[in-house]
Amino acid sequence: MMALPRLLTALVAAPVFLWVLYLGSLPFLAFALFIILLAFWEFHQMAEAGGFATQSWWSLAAGMFLALSVAFPGIRSAALFTTQAPALALVITVLVLVLREMVRRDKSLSMLRLATSFLGIFFIVWPLSYLILLRELRGSGSPAGYHIGRDAVFFLVLIVWVQDTAAWAAGSFFGKHRLALQISPKKSWEGAILGWLAAVLLALFLREIWLKVHFSRVEIVVLAGALAILAQVSDLAESLMKRGFGVKDSSQLLPGHGGVLDRFDSFLFSTPFLYFYLILLGYGG
Repeated sequence: MMALPRLLTALVAAPVFLWVLYLGSLPFLAFALFIILLAFWEFHQMAEAGGFATQSWWSLAAGMFLALSVAFPGIRSAALFTTQAPALALVITVLVLVLREMVRRDKSLSMLRLATSFLGIFFIVWPLSYLILLRELRGSGSPAGYHIGRDAVFFLVLIVWVQDTAAWAAGSFFGKHRLALQISPKKSWEGAILGWLAAVLLALFLREIWLKVHFSRVEIVVLAGALAILAQVSDLAESLMKRGFGVKDSSQLLPGHGGVLDRFDSFLFSTPFLYFYLILLGYGG
């Protein structure tokens, strides 16, 4: 019975996500910002439930400002602003949050509020913003009908989903050896290994039917293997955070799945990695 809400939620949410991902541009931008906002809001709820003070709405506003700066790096045509808009936004974000504490009457928890707020911004908002950058990569020289940014995000999403599902199923049926008992007691080495293998096999299949114009067989195996490991590390990192806050799920927004952050935690480290990997290959623009 526990699997039924999980399945029903996936059947409703997955097609919506895949559709806006296919559309790209403003629909995907709006959807991604909404996901980032919800995930960041969940972070604040968890932190406060665990007794960690945050800046609440000030922090949420600063996080969205920073996410927008990543999405729109070219706020002016001058080269400085084209390349440094996120850095400028980061400086402004730090300044605003620090000034907020300076004018607050009760300063006994100022450092805790700042530390918690900055953790959420750098751990959740910043890396998830790279979903937007990754989707809009244009590349050069790709054959007609291919779009490196769209294809890369579809590839990443499918890899993560298949790995998560395979790891959950394998761990439920075969898991005996705990992967990280003090962080996430239910995760097992059996689930992690079979999830990683499922991700690599799926990547090979996707390469043969779709992605051969972008990646060789060896490259797709190495890339998928690295992404699968980073996705699992991302998942464990969020579990570490939840354990520190003393909560089981980031929220109950998604029946059977927990919260939005629980569903997108695997993208925290894997998304920036894939983005910069493609940039190094010359797919910028």
